[in-house]
Amino acid sequence: MRKIFFALLLLAGTLFAEVEWAMDYSDALAESKDSGKPIMVMISQESCNYCFFMKSQVFTKPKVARFINENFVPVELDLQADPIPPYLKPYGTPTFYIVADGGKKVSRPIVGAAKADAFIERMQKEFETIRR
Repeated sequence: MRKIFFALLLLAGTLFAEVEWAMDYSDALAESKDSGKPIMVMISQESCNYCFFMKSQVFTKPKVARFINENFVPVELDLQADPIPPYLKPYGTPTFYIVADGGKKVSRPIVGAAKADAFIERMQKEFETIRR
């Protein structure tokens, strides 16, 4: 009975996984330094339909949330409301970057929305690029 309970608990945890966003870029930098994880930056804006798609359809998938939380410190920066570091250029919204070493290593921009598997694949590819 105990095994069934823990199996159901584990299953419930994966069904309701969500991305654990940092409050702002400075918090993400501090958390990145403490954890050793790079930062995944999403530059968005309120009126962006593709941003809404990513937040409501992609980031809500357990495998995507788990992938992001295990590998990155995610932070969302609003193009209209948040200061954007000068080394992160938005090329439309959403624009994603992977930032490591306190901003010293930055991936190429990843622009636009993607389905879950394609998004994970692209993030892995850019992560491998900056790890070298």
